[in-house]
Amino acid sequence: MPAVKTVLALAQNNDASESFLKEAAAFAARHEAHLIALTIGRQETIAYAGLPDLPPSVYADEMAAVRARVETRMAAATQTLTATGVSFEVRGAVVPAGEAGRTFAAQARYADIALLPRDADCADIADAALFASGRPVLIVPPGASFAGIGSRVVIAWDPGAEATRAAHDAITLMAGAEEVRVVVVDPRVGPGAHGEEPGSGLATSLARHGLPVTVDSIPSAGLSVADAIKRQAAAASADLIVSGAYGHSRLTEIILGGVTRDLLAGCDRPLLMAH
Repeated sequence: MPAVKTVLALAQNNDASESFLKEAAAFAARHEAHLIALTIGRQETIAYAGLPDLPPSVYADEMAAVRARVETRMAAATQTLTATGVSFEVRGAVVPAGEAGRTFAAQARYADIALLPRDADCADIADAALFASGRPVLIVPPGASFAGIGSRVVIAWDPGAEATRAAHDAITLMAGAEEVRVVVVDPRVGPGAHGEEPGSGLATSLARHGLPVTVDSIPSAGLSVADAIKRQAAAASADLIVSGAYGHSRLTEIILGGVTRDLLAGCDRPLLMAH
C-alpha cells in the first residue's frame, strides 16, 4: 500500500460511533490523510410488484424515516469530526438492506484503506469490502484504540496471494515499528508449501523496507490456527494483526470454518485484512 492519503470509515447509528470516528480522525491525522465518513441507511422493505397488499405509503414512510436517521447521523458525525481538526467529509446513502456492503465497497475503491468497527451489523460490509473493493480493510474490535497502530505487529503468514497482499499493504502502517513478527502456524516445508525456511522469504522482503522482522514458526498445539495467531499476538503485545482474507472460498469457510471467519468473529485487537 502506498502512503495513506484517503481513509474511508463507516459511521454507524449507535453509541460507539463517536469514539470510533474520533479514533479514525486521529488515524487520518497521523498519516496527514483526508477522512471520508460514510453512514448507510438500510431500507428493509423492498419495493416491487410482488407486494400487492403493501400500500405505497408504507414504503414511502419507511424511506423517509431511514433518510431522517441518515441525516441525523451525518450531522452528528460532522459535529464529532469538526472538533478534531482533521480534513474530512461526511457522506450518506440510503440503500436496500442487501446493498449496504456493495455501497461501502464501491466507495472504498477510491480510498487507500477502509476502517470498520467489528460488530454483527458490519459482517456483510466487511465481506463485501474485502471481496469487492480491492483495498485493505482494518477491522477494529469494540473500544479498541487504533490511531497509533503499527508499533508491534504480528503477520499471520501462509504462502498465498491474499497473505502476501495483506503483508505488503501493511508496510506503510508498520513504518517505524519496534517489532514485526511473521507467524507461521504448523509450517509445511517444501517448494509447494512454506518453502525450505518457512517465513524467511517474507521476512527478508520486509527487512529491506527497514522493518525489524523475526519469524515465529509455531505449532497450533490443539488450538485453531486463528487462536494460535491470537495467542502469539497477545504474547508479543501486538497492537495489530495482519492476515490474508479468504484463502479458501467464502462458502467453504462458512460451512467448514476457517481462519478468516474466526479472526473476523473474535479478534481482540485491530486486524488488517486483504483479499
